[in-house]
Amino acid sequence: MARINELSEPELEDSPAVDSHSNAHRIAVSQEAKNNPVLALKLIQRGEKSKKAIRLLADSYRNLSMFTQRRMEKVCPGWECLDDEDKNLEAFNYSLWNNDENGYRAGFRAAITALEKYVEQPTLQDMNNLMIKLRGLS
Repeated sequence: MARINELSEPELEDSPAVDSHSNAHRIAVSQEAKNNPVLALKLIQRGEKSKKAIRLLADSYRNLSMFTQRRMEKVCPGWECLDDEDKNLEAFNYSLWNNDENGYRAGFRAAITALEKYVEQPTLQDMNNLMIKLRGLS
């Protein structure tokens, strides 16, 4: 009887997982996108594949909003000579000391909110995969 039950139950764990979510969803839910939401939005709008986009997000410094860049050009002498890492640090420090006058934190929050629009509802397959994982933990 046990052998018949084994044969009749589908083997979900051995079957390859099919991801029905869009590239935009996979980018938006990644930790890399949460760390660099401005760049994540640009990559989604360009239609980048999720694996390539996540790799780019992991290897890039945090991008700044256009408002922050324009503001920093006005208030920071030599802004154009700084590399991306130094620009990010300078904009962050300016934001801290000047009550976010350059929009650094506001741009970050707005980009996070915009990313949330790309997050899709869980599919039945997502729920099944979660149940399988939970069964494996007990």
